This record gives sequence, C-alpha cells and structure tokens, in this order.
Amino acid sequence: MTFTVRPAVAADAHAIAEIHYAGWEIAYANVVSEEQMAAKQPERRIPFWQERVADARNVVLIAEDEAGKAQGFVYAGDVLDHDIRTGGLTGYDCEIYSLHCRLDVQGRGLGRLLMAETAYTFRERGRTALMLWAYRDNAYRRFYEKIGGQIMAEGFDDDIPDVAYGWPLIKLIALGAG
Repeated sequence: MTFTVRPAVAADAHAIAEIHYAGWEIAYANVVSEEQMAAKQPERRIPFWQERVADARNVVLIAEDEAGKAQGFVYAGDVLDHDIRTGGLTGYDCEIYSLHCRLDVQGRGLGRLLMAETAYTFRERGRTALMLWAYRDNAYRRFYEKIGGQIMAEGFDDDIPDVAYGWPLIKLIALGAG
C-alpha cells in the first residue's frame, strides 16, 4: 500500500475527527474517562479540526491511500506548557500533539512516514528538535521508541501520567533514520 501525505484543508476535518476518535478508542479507552472519550466524538470535533487546519502556525498533515481515503494524520506546532514532574524540554522547539493512523493500516510504515513528513516540514521552518507527549499507559509508546525517541521528561496531562519523547536531531527523522 502506498500513501501520499499532504497539508490538510478544512474539508479534511471530518476524516481527521474520525481517525482521531478511533485512535483514542484503541489507545486510551482504558486510560481516560468516559467523559473525555465522549468529548472526542467526531461530530463534536469537526469545528476544532477546522480551526487547527486554518491556523498557519500549526502543522496538520493528512495521509491518503491510493484511492484517496484518509488513513492517518498528524497535528503539531510549538512546544506547549506542560505539568512536568521530572526531566525537561530544554532545547526542543516543536511538538507533535496528535498522530493517529487507522487500525487496518498500522504496521505498514504510515506512522514513520507521517513522522518524517512532520520533521521535514519543521526543518523547512527552521526548527531543530522535535518532541511529543504520550500517556504512560499507552501501548503504542513502543512505536516512538522504535523510531529513536528518547524519554526526556515525565509529567501529567489532565491528571493522567505521561512521558515526553524527544528527537534532539530532527534531521535524522527527516532522513528516515531512527
């Protein structure tokens, strides 16, 4: 299967909302509250995603298969404030907020492709070091470790323990290393 990655547009908001919700169901259903899951319902999140796509400061990329069906997305931007308990984010200048792929395409390189395209986009903007937060009990954390992410901080997001992964040399992700 071949994927094409492009910048998202407002018309992609519904597909992004669906993929985001499905990703949360798979990765976080046993981690977050029912209220948090309900708030991620696709119908409720379309305006949220339209706003994110419209803001040029954000990086919102969507990946499509050969048939043009959206199969994954990434949403990223500046490093945000966080409740950090150990470690730190010094030197990191960009953050991935959300990265999800449909379950039936996982394991086919789409996550790596989205990471590489995000890194490339940030490099074009003069950024040098990428990071992201993942819930500590998220089974998909192995993916970040497999592609070279190093744990650099621990903290909490909505009272849920999480860890920060960092890639201090963003160019390695952009080159497909890691």
